[in-house]
Amino acid sequence: MDIDNNKVLICNCENTMEIDGEAISKACNSPSKCDVYDNLCGTQLDLVLEQLKTTKENNKNLFIACTQEQHTFEQLAEENNLDAPKTFNIREYAGWSKENKNLTPKISSLINSSIKSTKQTPSLTIESSGRCFVYVDASNGDDSLEIAADFCQKLSSHLGVTLMISNDKGDFFTETKNFKITKGSIKKAQGYFSKFKIEVSDFSEILKSSKSSLEFGEFFKAVDTECDLIIDLSENPPMFTGDHKRDGYFRGSTNSPSDLLNIFTKAIDMIGQFEKPIYVDFNENLCAHSRNSKTGCTKCLDVCPAGAIQSIGDIVSVDPGICGGCGFCGSVCPSGAIQTNYPSLDIVLNSLSDLNNQFLKAGGQNPSLILFDLEFGNEMINLISRHGKGLPANLIPYGMHSVGRVGHDILVSTIALGFKKIFILTNPKNSDEYTFLPHQVDLANSLLSGIAKNNTNSIHIIEENDPDKVELKIYEKDGYTKIKSSPFVALGAPRGILRAGMQGLSKSNNNKNSIIELPEGSPYGKVDVNLDSCTICLSCVNACPAGALQDNPDSPQLLFREDACLQCGICVATCPEKAISLIPQFNLNDDAMSAKVIIEDQPFDCIECGKTFGSTKSIERIIDRLSSHSMFEEDGRTQMLKMCEDCRVGAMFAQKDKMLEAKERPNPRTTDDYLKKD
Repeated sequence: MDIDNNKVLICNCENTMEIDGEAISKACNSPSKCDVYDNLCGTQLDLVLEQLKTTKENNKNLFIACTQEQHTFEQLAEENNLDAPKTFNIREYAGWSKENKNLTPKISSLINSSIKSTKQTPSLTIESSGRCFVYVDASNGDDSLEIAADFCQKLSSHLGVTLMISNDKGDFFTETKNFKITKGSIKKAQGYFSKFKIEVSDFSEILKSSKSSLEFGEFFKAVDTECDLIIDLSENPPMFTGDHKRDGYFRGSTNSPSDLLNIFTKAIDMIGQFEKPIYVDFNENLCAHSRNSKTGCTKCLDVCPAGAIQSIGDIVSVDPGICGGCGFCGSVCPSGAIQTNYPSLDIVLNSLSDLNNQFLKAGGQNPSLILFDLEFGNEMINLISRHGKGLPANLIPYGMHSVGRVGHDILVSTIALGFKKIFILTNPKNSDEYTFLPHQVDLANSLLSGIAKNNTNSIHIIEENDPDKVELKIYEKDGYTKIKSSPFVALGAPRGILRAGMQGLSKSNNNKNSIIELPEGSPYGKVDVNLDSCTICLSCVNACPAGALQDNPDSPQLLFREDACLQCGICVATCPEKAISLIPQFNLNDDAMSAKVIIEDQPFDCIECGKTFGSTKSIERIIDRLSSHSMFEEDGRTQMLKMCEDCRVGAMFAQKDKMLEAKERPNPRTTDDYLKKD
């Protein structure tokens, strides 16, 4: 069938799915009939070839509803010098379901979503020469060394391999052919794929004249080396934080053939030039990490599992080579300074909006959403579809590079778009990395509960290895939110997107409550200033990274703009009077986007020249604190504090008792002074 400038081929996978071609064509607004094929990867492969040729002649795109045989279609295209077709999944995501009588809304939704083009993500060019460093610990036994040596021999046909043995006992021998053998201990490893740096202690290299046992040459206490890949077979603690996300770093056991095979198949292809997506976009001007050495927000540093984010003074830095695109930083960043770009938040939400709109347009009801990653989550859905009931007909799947980006902004916006229930599928193996996610769900529920009566069971985190338990969860009949949706177009920064979604929900649900209380640590709120303690010194204004606290250049005033406040706490840490505290809340009123006067004072004029140089409260506070100081005990001395900087200096020098006069400076002591005998 034709959709816009695209040709779409639908296959029911040898009649294992009940697909109504006529209904699909109508739901997708296709001007042509939707023919449903049953064996596009086999007996009907010639039809695919015909469509590949036709779409190329007509400058169209070809989409095939089959991801399992993607390689087959790509190979066919390559053999005939044609562009490979794009594939999408309707079998595991929809067709293989016990609720297979009402699949048209979901299938049409998946089709329309698949043919939408998305913005390309910027990438980092990585050049790998195939320098592979294999590390093994001799204390694990001779079998371990022999297996490692055999592994290196096979790997050396594809890569330049160096084997390093730690804790060498000197009784192992192997005939080396195409790889180097060294010994030593890795003290530190850093970097990323193609740019690993390793610090080695007690290093030496095997002598080529080794005969019946390994003999090593010149010994070095410490050396540094570089490589493109690291294969760690030592079974020691990982060399990197979040090692499973560090591209080019592999861990395994010599006692596990599956580990070695998996590493081998991946490593042999890691030579040449690669394009790695730049997963995050960082704007240092929005970063609220620190100001003037006063620490504020550390949320991205706290959650990054790969160690890709480091503190560099008042801001943080992100190493795109190390970053694995988990998205955690984007979920917790209060200012939007660091945001996932693979894809960006607006693309995610607008894609979800398209999925929901098409589903409802085709007659679907109570749309639910399951968010999952393309590895563990995708495999879990495949298992449920192959061996269980499959996904419910109203449960729309949305695959992401990582569900770590599923923060409160996505959850609230998704409810606003019209989804009635949300499932987040996470890998239990990495549960210690997702400790921030329940807080994001709580924050989303607090925001939604402030709008209308909210079923807090509408958002579920599923952390299970057992497909049967996942299946039970997604087939629960209750938990649908009763909050009325308010679809919107997601544009701009995350905070702006959330505000648009929240204000739309507030209006559609006739909400009269403009202030929503939020849990501690939320990124929205206001400051509470003690008016008796505040001297309007404006230290907080200079420190505020978001411009929430402002001054008036024409008058001693402290102003506050609530929608800009990140609740980072830098103002609290900076205030010399300890007059500021934070109140987490969400203000739905439009006036939250404008600056309001918190406190104001009268200007203080110099008693000598009349120049305005401070506020009345600040000068009075200084006089009160310094009046008991020895320099200001005499009558009239405090009057100098009421003068501007110029007049004050003149008054000090006019003092008869030489207030500023210092004693004669002592001569500096020299070596001779210390050597003199008494």
